[in-house]
Amino acid sequence: MSELSHKDSKFVDGPMQSKSPIDSALRFRQLTEGRRLHACVIASVWILVQAARVSAADVNAVQVSVVDSPDGHAFMVSHCYHCHDDSTSEGGLNLQDLKVRLDDTVNLAKWAKIYDRIVSGEMPPDDQERPDPKEVAAFTKLTAAALQSTWRERYATRGRVDGRRLNPVEYENTLRDLLAAPWLQLKEMLPPDPEAHGFDNIAEAQEISYVQLARYLEAAEVAIDGAMRLRPAPEPTTTRTWFSEEGRYLGKDWKERLGSLDNRPEWTWFWQQPNSAQAPRRIRNTSQQIAGWYRIRVRCRAALWDKGQLLPPSEGQVAWVNTAAKRVLAKFDVPERADGGVVEFNAWLHENELLEFFYATADDRQVSKKTKIKNDAELLRRAHQEFMEDYRGHGIAVDWFEIEGPFARESCERELRQQPWPSESYARLFGDLPIKPWTKASGLRPPEPLNLPDLTANKHGLRETFQLPPDMVMVVSDKPVEDAEKLLRIFMRRAYRRTPEESEVQRCLAFAVAAIHENACFQDAMRLAYKAVLCSPDFLYLQERPGKLDGPALASRLSYLLWRSMPDRELMQSAESGLLLTDEGLKRQFVRLLNDPKSQRFISDFIGQWLDLRKIHDTSPDRFLFPEYFCDNHLVDSGVSETEATFAEMLRENLPAKSLVAADFVVVNERLAELYGIDEVKGKDIRRVELPPDSPYGGLLTQSSVMKVTANGLTTSPVLRGVWVMDRILGTPPAPPPPGAGSIEPDTRGATTVRELLAKHSRSETCAACHASIDPPGFALESFDVMGKWRDHYRSLGAGEDVNLVVALRPVQYKRGLPVDASGVTKDGYEFNDIHQFRKFLVAQDEQLARNLTERFLTFATGAGVTFVDRTVVENILSTNKEQGYPIRLLLQHVVLSETFRSK
Repeated sequence: MSELSHKDSKFVDGPMQSKSPIDSALRFRQLTEGRRLHACVIASVWILVQAARVSAADVNAVQVSVVDSPDGHAFMVSHCYHCHDDSTSEGGLNLQDLKVRLDDTVNLAKWAKIYDRIVSGEMPPDDQERPDPKEVAAFTKLTAAALQSTWRERYATRGRVDGRRLNPVEYENTLRDLLAAPWLQLKEMLPPDPEAHGFDNIAEAQEISYVQLARYLEAAEVAIDGAMRLRPAPEPTTTRTWFSEEGRYLGKDWKERLGSLDNRPEWTWFWQQPNSAQAPRRIRNTSQQIAGWYRIRVRCRAALWDKGQLLPPSEGQVAWVNTAAKRVLAKFDVPERADGGVVEFNAWLHENELLEFFYATADDRQVSKKTKIKNDAELLRRAHQEFMEDYRGHGIAVDWFEIEGPFARESCERELRQQPWPSESYARLFGDLPIKPWTKASGLRPPEPLNLPDLTANKHGLRETFQLPPDMVMVVSDKPVEDAEKLLRIFMRRAYRRTPEESEVQRCLAFAVAAIHENACFQDAMRLAYKAVLCSPDFLYLQERPGKLDGPALASRLSYLLWRSMPDRELMQSAESGLLLTDEGLKRQFVRLLNDPKSQRFISDFIGQWLDLRKIHDTSPDRFLFPEYFCDNHLVDSGVSETEATFAEMLRENLPAKSLVAADFVVVNERLAELYGIDEVKGKDIRRVELPPDSPYGGLLTQSSVMKVTANGLTTSPVLRGVWVMDRILGTPPAPPPPGAGSIEPDTRGATTVRELLAKHSRSETCAACHASIDPPGFALESFDVMGKWRDHYRSLGAGEDVNLVVALRPVQYKRGLPVDASGVTKDGYEFNDIHQFRKFLVAQDEQLARNLTERFLTFATGAGVTFVDRTVVENILSTNKEQGYPIRLLLQHVVLSETFRSK
């Protein structure tokens, strides 16, 4: 690729003759597609070769000698082989052929499990002859030494972390920051990475192929073209849409009743969603429909309708403004004054984007049947009037929706409109070069059309178009080759997160130079070079070499931990000066990055994966057992916000590890406070609320989001919740169920409790051993329903007492079932009666809580799982923080300061 020039016959066929600008554009597009394919092939080959390149020493399997290894040790022969040799292989484990091998991480992990089970006394099992304690100590000491030595040798030759690629979240964040384009939506265009060790940024699980690289290339094209958006700076305009102006919400006979829309009412009232929570009200977007920043205003009000009388609302009402692609632009509390109020916010809008108004706190089934069965407009209106005469419930009203823009910057300040469009992202690509309309007289080929993302479903990739834009403009450079090199060097330094080598610059520059000599517009030439940069392994991969990380590599590791994106200028300056390589310099940058608003990316991503919150929408509670939660997106969204805000509060205040399961506060809004039985909390905003000592809430364990992701899709499941607590909170995941173990289906008819079903299931000795550990944490959480509300009885769709309750204008179908029993006995004999006592059991294990969290931090921060040799690092961190109760922020800080974090 470095030898590519404008004379390369692969891309240049001599001066191109076109009969029209369209033909010329199509011809040049064919050439640039060829360059794009060439760049993609070369980059993919480079990456695949690098992934396969292993030194001769790595290829040869290194085996620890028998003298210094547990391989074939007398202890194994005497106590293990009779159950785990090549003829029996009980549990699928053949220890006779198991060797300590440097090149086999799977076997090394097996040896670590063998070590753990022998040390804990789990193996040999109780029904076998117990070995002499001295014999056990000698063998485990030998095994530990062999594993430590083997892992250290592997780290020294290969590093701890394999080549790590940016995952879709990191890729999107990086391009947003690189191009100053926070509106970019790219991660849905990329194939998701598989999880390993609980996270999706683990190097050993990542793959790369030509197909994947092609998807990254598509995303790069959307990003570059989205940042360019070349057009003359538009004059911001203001357009206003009245919700009632089309008569859509006035009834089918509005013309007969009103005569003209000039007689329309001031307010358009919404008492319910039209069909479902997934069908909000459409907004007529009559703005310029040009991609950019817009200031949006909504005049609205909330009220309580009481049989024809409007009263102040007793509950706060929340509305969202979405795009048709379900991108949320704003969430806000609806003003409650009698004359309403104006809500204002700024948002980025793509071209021709549809907008929707979503009444988030309305139950979408609040529709009278008698108002839906009439086809005659007059009868329908009368039926609705009769319904409303007896109706009492909350609603909101909207008068108008106003859009002002587009603006060049998020601040939406008018004085910035004379800057190049859009200003900041344009400057990242073209500096201060001017733009002007393209004409044939320029001697340049017509500008290429820009790739647009498919706004209706980004995962389907690009919506290609060969139509030229109506106002063709071009970036003007008097010295295009010189400017191309200057701009490219600046761009590559930021994109590569280091100073690029000269050969790297020339390799990418060659694409731009070739296009410039073919009379391409300057922006089209630079697009080729920029896209080559964004498909390079130097951009897609974190550049790390075995041993201690250099300054730029350490800066990237820190920023991709705490910001999930590239380093900023200050962090790179600290890296290049060498200050970041010192304890004090690294600590200073850790504090700065964690205190920055961008650290919310770390909190959302880490919490979402650690606690499984990414699966929050995977299941929904049974609509008949739990009708109050039907399509309650506001509650689900609030629950995720609560968990993220709670963890952020724990980090900010440096709370001890025990606060993960036992805190004296919650971070809630009005909807969550209602769910938890907390009074005097108003509005949609999440805020800290202190809890009384007898509250069953506090910490992550009983939060609404956690209770939802650990439900089974219909109702609660002690098994799922028990496994989740053991794995995610304690870090002691149970073994997978054996083949044929079966599943526990809850009896929604109410004849038996899930505890009784589990008792029958656990009669098998194989099942009983695991359920002795799994079930107790799940039983302790049975007092919380599928969304985290406290309950004393189960709900039943069969047996039980009738419940005189109406939800969404309908009598509930469930009955009051059997009482909840939240008692249990842990495997080591601790008895508890409820969540309060079980929480004390967890608090007493604060060291294990801290150990699990530290291991999660270390895994997420480095992109590699915790191995046997890493255990020493974790234990040293715990020892350092023991007297202070394992403060969460300090645990993370000590992970960052560890040699493991600062080394490949």
